[in-house]
Amino acid sequence: MGRRKVTHQLIADNATRRVTFRKRKDGLLKKINELTILCGLPACAIIYSEYKDGPELWPNVNEVRSLLDRLSELPVEKQTKYMMDQKDLMKKMIQEAEKKLEKEKWYTRAMKLGIMASTSDLTTDTDCSEELAKAAEVVDKKLKAIRERIKAVEAGAPIIKRE
Repeated sequence: MGRRKVTHQLIADNATRRVTFRKRKDGLLKKINELTILCGLPACAIIYSEYKDGPELWPNVNEVRSLLDRLSELPVEKQTKYMMDQKDLMKKMIQEAEKKLEKEKWYTRAMKLGIMASTSDLTTDTDCSEELAKAAEVVDKKLKAIRERIKAVEAGAPIIKRE
């Protein structure tokens, strides 16, 4: 039996909302528990809801307090390093998209230059200086990357680069 698509909006019926909250909270706590067991790392959860007075703490008060103390001992830069609000997330997504677009532009330029070189005689009167300058820039970047990789391999880096 498949699941139906869930629209993410406030559930109008209070009883249904309470049941959904309980089920999703239990699922979240189960995932956190699995994460701590499988990866051997400490984790905690603090959940506030309208259904209980005060927060629900997982796994227990002492563990939560211990982890929060560890967090507060870190410098502010490390505490907030991976924190993101909606604005930061959108900035990151835009930067990644712009980076991808730039790569695609370079690839397209290289393809156009390859087609141009294979279909026309570059020794004619056609002014190809702009395209050739771009091609030279691409070749220079590739040569620089190759030289850096050779130096890294000579310094002991693995030959196969894993990403």
